[in-house]
Parts: sequence; structure tokens; C-alpha cells
Amino acid sequence: MHPSVARLAGILPPHSGAGDPVDWDEAARRWGTPFPADYRDFVSTYGGGSINCSLSIGLPLEVAQGPRGPLSFEELIECGYELLDLDPGDGPALRGRISWAMDCSANQAFWDTADPDPDRWTTLVLTRSGDWVEYGCGMVDFLAGFLTEEISPQPMGMFSPDRPVFLKWREERRLKEAGIDPWPHL
Repeated sequence: MHPSVARLAGILPPHSGAGDPVDWDEAARRWGTPFPADYRDFVSTYGGGSINCSLSIGLPLEVAQGPRGPLSFEELIECGYELLDLDPGDGPALRGRISWAMDCSANQAFWDTADPDPDRWTTLVLTRSGDWVEYGCGMVDFLAGFLTEEISPQPMGMFSPDRPVFLKWREERRLKEAGIDPWPHL
């Protein structure tokens, strides 16, 4: 397990049955680049889903249809263009950037993919006001940093980091279909 994912698991334990299988060769072909090792381990450990029903983390390939599936990177990038009031053909605003998460306030987390080594990609946040904020760390260190308040003020999510819960999309769907509130502690 990637050391950053091991650290995150101590802060935000994955629930039983979490994790999503992804064909990483297909994902690299689809996106034209391999993905960072910390993200691949995150997906294997947690999968696509949500932290406290506030921060949704997407997947590079669509794994489910319907409104209760995980966000795909395509959906996240479309939201980024909408936030910037651009059409995808308008310009380079999001070229070289792949969105991997969005919060309930429309802030989005992206990778800056300028470095050819994906393990050196850093996190950028596109705020709902259209501003870019750069963080000098990868995806999992970014999550751990704001959950431990090492990154402050909190860049994403509308929750107190003292009780973070991650829920994989399949588990959230299962609970909702059974008539159970998947977020009773919120």
C-alpha cells in the first residue's frame, strides 16, 4: 500500500467492501496518461465515493450507470467548464488538468498533469468563484492534509474533519435502496 494511503487509512478508515477494481491500462489509454500510484491505491482501498456526503471522489472510467453511481472524470471536467462558463472548445482553461473530486459547494480538485511523471502531479482547487489555488502535494496527501487540518483553511468539503467518514458509492446506493439513511451522523 502506498504510504500516503496507509496514513489516510489511519485517519479515515475504509469500510468493509470498499474499493473499486479499475482497468488501469484502459484508464491510461482513455486519458492518455497513467495515474499516480497514490490514487490507484486509494481506488483499490476506498473506491469512488464520498466523504461525509460532502466531497465526492470520482473514477477515471465509468463503472455504473444512473444517478447513484460514482462521478466520472468526464462529469467532473464538464462541471469545471460550467463553473468557468466555458465550452470545452473555447480555450485551454482545463487542458493539462484532470478533475478527481468535487464538493457540495462546487469547488473542484484537479491534478496539474504538466509533469510527465504522474507521481509528481500536484493538486489544484478550482473554487466556485473561478479562482485556482495550488497545493504542492498529491491527491491522497491533500485529503489527509485537510482532514488533519495541516492544510488550512479547509479547501473543500463542508464538514468538521474531527468525524470524517468515507462511504463507497455502492454502499451508499445499497443503503438508500434499503430505505436506510447512509449519513445518519450528519
